[in-house]
Amino acid sequence: MTSKLRIVAAQPVANSRSLILDWNNGKRHTVDLSAYIDQFEALVPLKDETLFSQVTVGDWGFDVSWGNDVELSASTLHRLALEQAGEVMPTRDFKQWMAKNNLSLSAAAIELGFTRRTITAYSSGAALIPKHVALACRGWEYEHSPR
Repeated sequence: MTSKLRIVAAQPVANSRSLILDWNNGKRHTVDLSAYIDQFEALVPLKDETLFSQVTVGDWGFDVSWGNDVELSASTLHRLALEQAGEVMPTRDFKQWMAKNNLSLSAAAIELGFTRRTITAYSSGAALIPKHVALACRGWEYEHSPR
């Protein structure tokens, strides 16, 4: 993810916990924050529709904020946007694939044809997991499933 990616506009979607985000690269994503808000205690105040509707873009576009120390970074929002759009594989799905198939980092690297370092970055969330890797994981499971 590039540090040059910034949010230029954010607007709440009525009657939901979603934001429409415009990026400085010209792209627009709608990001549903419902699960994220439920998952993290610090974001619970965002269940209040009035507060949620008061979203603002932070200085230089590196985050969105609702005041009172409630904010989300542009990098987190971009990752969520890409995951929800199906453009990247969620880290949790990759980790579940490895666990389900009893694959270590080294074994997953061999099976997918990547370095162990790349698999470590994918499984730790340090790197976005491209869509083709998700497809490779599905293909691998198909090839290794009992018939």
